[in-house]
Amino acid sequence: MRNNPDDLANQLIQKVKDYLQEEVDNTELDEDTMEGAEEGILVGRRELAESLLNQIDKWENENEE
Repeated sequence: MRNNPDDLANQLIQKVKDYLQEEVDNTELDEDTMEGAEEGILVGRRELAESLLNQIDKWENENEE
């Protein structure tokens, strides 16, 4: 179904989820990064990505019920 709004929305959601998962997977929090000035930014980005992924999962499960 070409140009189906539901299909486009699902594709967009999947792209957002992929991006967020990549952010979680590639944000390394170790001694080197924790000592730098970017500590708060890295921690915040990872926490936001994780919380958005969790919220998207909740919304998707609500729609399935």
